[in-house]
Amino acid sequence: MSKRINELPQLHNLTKQQQKVLRLPLDGQYLVVGAPGTGKSVVALHRMKKYEGKDKTPKVLTFNHVLAAHTSQLSECDLTTAMSWLYQTQYQLTEQFMPERAPSANEKKRKEVNPDYEQLKQIFSSYYGKILLQDLIIDEGQDLPSGYYESLMELGFENFFIVGDQNQQITEDNSSRRDLEEVLGLSSSDVIELDENFRNTGPIAKFCQHFYTDRASPLPKLPERPSLLKPTLLSYSTVNACVETILRTADRDSGKLIGVIVASETKREDYVKKFSQIDIKRDNERPMVSSYSSNQKQSNVNIDFSSGGIVVLCDKSVKGIEFDTVYVILDGLQIIGGDQDAMRKRLYVMTSRAKDELFLMQSALCPNKPVEALLPVDENILERDTI
Repeated sequence: MSKRINELPQLHNLTKQQQKVLRLPLDGQYLVVGAPGTGKSVVALHRMKKYEGKDKTPKVLTFNHVLAAHTSQLSECDLTTAMSWLYQTQYQLTEQFMPERAPSANEKKRKEVNPDYEQLKQIFSSYYGKILLQDLIIDEGQDLPSGYYESLMELGFENFFIVGDQNQQITEDNSSRRDLEEVLGLSSSDVIELDENFRNTGPIAKFCQHFYTDRASPLPKLPERPSLLKPTLLSYSTVNACVETILRTADRDSGKLIGVIVASETKREDYVKKFSQIDIKRDNERPMVSSYSSNQKQSNVNIDFSSGGIVVLCDKSVKGIEFDTVYVILDGLQIIGGDQDAMRKRLYVMTSRAKDELFLMQSALCPNKPVEALLPVDENILERDTI
């Protein structure tokens, strides 16, 4: 299995913007906003390192278990997912289950967790000062609602360092930039903006900007790094042809980490099965195929981001991580409730995971016309081909 570089950039390699963030005092409330690839997670982890040798250890919270696993491979820290930690904290204090509100139709379909934050704030206020407080470093903080932060403040938490991007909201119960400014008591001038994209090539970044819906986060500068191929929409005759194409890409460079992003658990299971069943004439050993289901526990995320291979994930599991090559499978993606902006944000998150190569794939026989209508028509931005 070929190795790939997956490490936290050294402090001296950070930009002036990022170093400005790291000069912020440990005490206080801070919000860092920026598009994918601008180094939000990098500054969050370097901030964590500032606590080394101090008499306190921060709690690092991430959006999902895959991001938590990726983060833990970059740097050792006291880390868990934000919702898991909130539920654990509430149960440890009360020995009762979390009060929850009835989900909306969209939330129920997406299986969102729905704490009743008004009740939770009352519960936590009665335990003020009765819990060990930590400084909180929160990655992808836009996917947590204001009530999340307000509840923790009722417990006595004071020091928040939040990084996020309003354009990457993929939960229905979330926070806008203004929400976060208000809950933290910040003025707009107190928010630090990152606008240099270090992940994508120029053509991939330009494609991703097509789905940029909200100016609350700064539009990042287009990187100058070129691509050998433009982002491409591939229409395939059969799923087997789709899988074989991805396997050939993996065989050409076994050191690449390839992300295959799908719309549902059913699609994820289907692709994992097909990658194990289908083979091609190859020059290298069969690639490692990894995956993760939301039904698994955090400790069961067995994805090695320092090795090449294929990783199959649902779109909600790819927040904050990156792959050398990305294949987004459009089949099964649905625009819920006619909310096209919500789908643009999902596409923005999925496609911006790609460092070097980006492909969108759909069935030629049953194309996803509603989603395809949201894609760029300019062939200079998105090429089209068939396999």
